[in-house]
Amino acid sequence: MIGATGPRPVPSGLGARIIGFLTIALVPLGIVAYWQTAKLEEETRARAQLSVTGITENAATSERRNVLRALGAAQAIGATDGIVGTDTETCDLYLSDFRGSSQNYTFVGVLLKSGRVRCSSAGSDISLDRFPRITDAVQEPFPAVIRVDDPSVSPGPVVVVTEPFSTDGVLQGHVAISIPVEFFRPSRPSGEDYLELLTFSRTGQILTTGLGYDQAQELLPTQMDLAALAGGSEHSFLARSADGEERIFAFTPVVPDLVYALSVWPQNSSAATTLGTGGLARSLPLVMWVASVIVAYLAVNRLVIRHIRTLRHQMRSFARDRRVPGQIASADMALELRDMENDFLHMADSIMQDEAQLENTLREKTILLKEVHHRVKNNLQLISSIMNMQIRQSDSEETRRVLQRLQERIRGLATIHRNLYQTGDLGHVNAAQLLSELIEQMNIVSRDSNVTVEVTKSLAEIEVYPDQAVPMSLLVAEALTNAGKYMQPDADGVYRLHVDLKRDGPERGVALEVVNSCGDMPLADDADRTGLGNRLIQAFATQLGGALEQGSVDGRYRVRVLFRLSDFKPEVVDF
Repeated sequence: MIGATGPRPVPSGLGARIIGFLTIALVPLGIVAYWQTAKLEEETRARAQLSVTGITENAATSERRNVLRALGAAQAIGATDGIVGTDTETCDLYLSDFRGSSQNYTFVGVLLKSGRVRCSSAGSDISLDRFPRITDAVQEPFPAVIRVDDPSVSPGPVVVVTEPFSTDGVLQGHVAISIPVEFFRPSRPSGEDYLELLTFSRTGQILTTGLGYDQAQELLPTQMDLAALAGGSEHSFLARSADGEERIFAFTPVVPDLVYALSVWPQNSSAATTLGTGGLARSLPLVMWVASVIVAYLAVNRLVIRHIRTLRHQMRSFARDRRVPGQIASADMALELRDMENDFLHMADSIMQDEAQLENTLREKTILLKEVHHRVKNNLQLISSIMNMQIRQSDSEETRRVLQRLQERIRGLATIHRNLYQTGDLGHVNAAQLLSELIEQMNIVSRDSNVTVEVTKSLAEIEVYPDQAVPMSLLVAEALTNAGKYMQPDADGVYRLHVDLKRDGPERGVALEVVNSCGDMPLADDADRTGLGNRLIQAFATQLGGALEQGSVDGRYRVRVLFRLSDFKPEVVDF
């Protein structure tokens, strides 16, 4: 529809195209800026990662020193046949003296693969059933570091370091040394602002913490197993801790394949701040693009787009109201846009003049057509009057009957032309009004001229073109005449006639029925309806393009035509 606002595709707008061209122009600069920013951020991140992992490794010096010393002592004990190869009492005595000479150890023992304590600094009557981690560790041919929170012979939590020993190349068990956890607690280096530093074994068991076990659990990264970190190289990463805060974590091996350290840093830490996301730096090219687009769009909008929108509003108003708008060119409007507005105003004025001429021509044509239909109606009525005079002067009943039939057909045509010149739309005829007038003007009588016929009708308001209105009205007139000729009374002695017009099904289908009472009329009388009237009914049904059904059922004779409303088809003239 002209003047309809409607949705418009965004890429087709002038502003959108300007943004697109600016984007293309700024893409190379943006790529270079982004690449340089990414490289700088990568280098800064690498330096920061070395810094926090170095701090973490330095803070875990105490753990590394104690574990390595214990491993060295356990290796020395396991390699001395004079200790592990002697009898139990001698071995107990030696290990007890060794533990007494070192204040850092609370227990030294030789653990066999069977899970039995062969000898120890606390005697050989110690059971390992309560310590499944230690029992599992002595079955493996490599060292292990295990934390025990409720030891049997130590006054507090200890870290047990085990080293395997063999005899003739066969694994016999492990030498275990217990170190109190309190000896591992490092002193925080001055000036470092990490929240927590903890160490853990390769199985993910926490060995030492700075804040305590429960608080350390709250600071660990969620959905991440410490055992999954073990075995990796030193690195740092950003993750969400168990308390819901985003924090920076630094990981480094303390004793390769045995002990690892993990430090927790706040995001605003001075040492780890560059490990976070560099969103601001990376967004600088985007900010530059947005600023350029905004400046360019504001300039184009002020110089071009707002004037084009005003002109578009004028065009839509003209298309909707058919009023020539006034000229509204402003001083800052470009010369090309002024010319465009002037051309539109001249074009609108010309269109208004042409439409006025067309309306006058159409009005004159309508008046002439109505006059033609009026004169045709008068001529047909004149012919009907002449035929009526001829009927009164005729002595032959057959002649009068034939002339009456012709007169009824002529009246039907006159009725159509009267409807055409009385309606505002000459291209359509109200079928209900046309058939109603046709039924009223016909003198429908039965064979017994003294009997009145009860006529009923049910006519839907349907508009048809004159090409269908003419055969439809003539078909009804013939059907009514035949009904008056052949109808019979019902059981109550009343002659009944009914005309029905209604829509039937989709796609503009119409059903037209003329039904009359036929009593117990034999089938032979149906065959008598094969004269001119019946042939005309069939011809008119063909002109309608419909299907004709007629016959008697249950004391009623029905003429039914199913047709489809057609559009106007101009007549093709061959020269």
